[in-house]
Amino acid sequence: MTTPALPDLRGLTRLELAAALSALGEKPSHAEAVFLAVHRGKTAPGGALWNVPPRVCAALDKAFSLSPLPVPERRQVSKDGTKKLLFRFTGGTPAECVVLPAKDRLVACLSSQSGCSCGCTFCATGALGLKRSLTAVEILAQFEACLKEAGTLNSLVFMGMGEPFLNWENVKRAILILSDSRGRHFPQAKMTVSTVGVIPVIEELTASDLRVRLAVSVVAADEEQRARLAPMEKLYPLRRVLEAVRAYCAARKALVMFEYILFPGVNDRPADSALLARLVGDIPGRVNLIPYNPPGGPGGETPRVKEFQLELIRAGVRTYLRPEKGADIAAACGQLAAGA
Repeated sequence: MTTPALPDLRGLTRLELAAALSALGEKPSHAEAVFLAVHRGKTAPGGALWNVPPRVCAALDKAFSLSPLPVPERRQVSKDGTKKLLFRFTGGTPAECVVLPAKDRLVACLSSQSGCSCGCTFCATGALGLKRSLTAVEILAQFEACLKEAGTLNSLVFMGMGEPFLNWENVKRAILILSDSRGRHFPQAKMTVSTVGVIPVIEELTASDLRVRLAVSVVAADEEQRARLAPMEKLYPLRRVLEAVRAYCAARKALVMFEYILFPGVNDRPADSALLARLVGDIPGRVNLIPYNPPGGPGGETPRVKEFQLELIRAGVRTYLRPEKGADIAAACGQLAAGA
């Protein structure tokens, strides 16, 4: 019979760590020192945790593992400075993350799943299907690798492979660990989680104490067209998603970011910009326009992109055109395919 693997100590929030120490007969107050040692790499000679009594280390060793974090298998660099990292996690599970250079900041784009079950017809990740959801530790490994590549990170987005709200427990755990003052202390206010519109989790986020920002992928303002492009429309219709977003903005006094991919001749007509403006015009936030990037090939702006932006602005909708980054290494929006 195979002995089950011990849970990884890195995957515990500080509250969970305190509870685990108590269950092991140790003082919960040791959780701060353990958490600091684990997440800031403070180890003593022999691998012991710095500033943690040997007795506590021994107790934890019996219940938890603490292996080195997974590291990228492959690294690619775009001509615009974008960096894409490929991981092979437990069982050979592939996932990619990206470091994006902006005007005066560096952004890490993390994956929450290997593949995706949403089936969006335009997305290389969706074409893979869902391999599996990633653990909190595997999400943390991506962050650490991106931090090592960038030297410093100004913001963090869960917009890589997968639908974060379909792996919410692990994504939420990673957020809590990364933002903990005894860990990386990365501000939640500088983290953005993107969803195609998983309403129950939007409602949970509305009622939570998390300070992360919400992004919603609209894809298309016309419901029939959206259902063809993003099949999750059938489960979570856009109009119901927007009702949940309005409640989120009202309850939290927060802005939301809408992501809209422009498909030439499909959803970039004047009628589409007018419908989009009517749908989101009363919601606090902005629309991010994203030129379509075909899987495996560069996309880029068409003349309609800026016209579409101006139409929204004239309709009173705050609109931003997201610059294309990393398309030459298949690192742009919708192109992550884990080396497939």
